[in-house]
Amino acid sequence: MPGLGTTMTLRELALAQGIDKNDPIVEMLSKSTPLIEDMAFRNGNQTDGHKFKTRAGLPGVSWRAINEGVLPTRSSKKIVRETCAMLEAVSEVDKKLIDLEDDQALARLEESAAFIEGMGQEFSSAVWYGDTGFEPKGIMGLSKRYGSLTGPANKYIIDCGGTGNNNASIWLVIHSTDSFFGIVPKNGKIGLQHKASGVIDLEDPDNGGTYEGYRDRFQWDVGVCLKDYRQIVRACNIDVTKLPTFGTASDQSAHLLNIVNTMTNRVQKLNAGRAVIYMNRTLKEYWEKQLLLSHYIEKSMDQATGAINTSYKGIPIHVDDSLLETEERVA
Repeated sequence: MPGLGTTMTLRELALAQGIDKNDPIVEMLSKSTPLIEDMAFRNGNQTDGHKFKTRAGLPGVSWRAINEGVLPTRSSKKIVRETCAMLEAVSEVDKKLIDLEDDQALARLEESAAFIEGMGQEFSSAVWYGDTGFEPKGIMGLSKRYGSLTGPANKYIIDCGGTGNNNASIWLVIHSTDSFFGIVPKNGKIGLQHKASGVIDLEDPDNGGTYEGYRDRFQWDVGVCLKDYRQIVRACNIDVTKLPTFGTASDQSAHLLNIVNTMTNRVQKLNAGRAVIYMNRTLKEYWEKQLLLSHYIEKSMDQATGAINTSYKGIPIHVDDSLLETEERVA
């Protein structure tokens, strides 16, 4: 039975807050990466993030006989605080370029599109690999939280045997405000905040001097909250250099179908939110090649079109180009 958490996406939450459904900035940001399009979002309960209690231990229970008392107990809990970080970008464009266009507002937005996409990709990369020990102004990503085979989340990390630095990971994420979700500050607006200037003097950093132009500033105060580590599974140490050997006499590759099947059985509650499997483009290519060589192919192909379904057990498989194939071994 699903939990009480919601699975409202960034776009859905923005619409609920009264943002115009035709707002192109929200649309572009939502579609900039698969992860942002899938993630659940909510406002935090703090001005700079979200604070919550998590159970650190179950309460004691007792068997009893007739007329025998039982001592009351309680579960142990700890307070966890997740913070938002400030992600910003500034776009500058020469006024002459905009003046050449019939729809000048659209022209400015098109100039800014690359910045919006870049912010989305930076956020996705930080969700996977962010390390506040290395970049204290950023967010703590999932690879750091699921980064030790002997750590507290070790049951939800599958070691696939790679030993070098040519490794990749597959992730199974249950998106829900009960498990893993994006956060913005309390009372803050969902999505990018856009500030557009009128005509101003811009400086030429290379040759000196100024010219007339426009400046667009994009700001996003955003973070992530991991409320239940049992709702994410990471399959790590997949050596991508060995994938081409699958099905040969010298086969040393990771069996991706077996790995993903194990992940779906390892996660705590598969139906407690929006379940999505993430892998990079190389793993997706070899996932399909392994399907073609396995007896699962008849279940994985659309009989009418011959196309390979991008799902497993009904769970969509999304390619995320933020996921690397140069990960060092998780030890």
